[in-house]
Amino acid sequence: MKTWTKFIFMAGSGFLLSGCVASERDMSTLKLQLQELNSTIVQMQANQAELAGKMDELNHNLSVSNENLSQVDNQFSQLSSKLDDLKAAIHAVPAAETAQPAAAVLPSDLFAEAKTLLDKGAYDSAATGFKLYISKYPESENTEQAYMYMGDAYAQAGQTKSAAVAYATILQKFPKSKLIPAARLKYARSIVPLGKTDEAKKYLNSVVKDFPATEEAKLAKTELAKLK
Repeated sequence: MKTWTKFIFMAGSGFLLSGCVASERDMSTLKLQLQELNSTIVQMQANQAELAGKMDELNHNLSVSNENLSQVDNQFSQLSSKLDDLKAAIHAVPAAETAQPAAAVLPSDLFAEAKTLLDKGAYDSAATGFKLYISKYPESENTEQAYMYMGDAYAQAGQTKSAAVAYATILQKFPKSKLIPAARLKYARSIVPLGKTDEAKKYLNSVVKDFPATEEAKLAKTELAKLK
């Protein structure tokens, strides 16, 4: 009986010992796995921080690019005005050949005066100024922009039909113009009060489809939401 008792005790002790050894091994494995997991988390956090830094840098570069593009547009506008003045000077009748020469009005001066009136809120006078500019210098470098500003002046003055005609002229005469997205958007807005909602939706959808990355596309989506 004692022998069996001793045997059972030794066997039980061995089982318990092997169980402890197994548990210690499992704990060691678990610790290693936790360490690997922590390392992975740390690496992921570092990658996220690096990605956030790159996104900030990208946003900064995009902002700088937009500012540069704006400056380039301003420079082109100034150059266009100078070209208009040059063309007017070339085609002007020499003062010596006129009986009573009048003071010449440069195209850039007329355009600038009309734009000043627009900025000041004198919409009727601004529209008249741009209309005069277009009639005197129909082939000028700033004709497209003059039509756009004239449309804006009419729109602000509540003359939606005249505004629509101005914007439509850009779409018809200058289909390759950089102003097309804005012209389509503004044309759509101007014809809604005229009861042409379906046509307006067509033009708004075309802005979203053809110029998806532009600010005009975002505005077109907003306008479409209003028309639903």
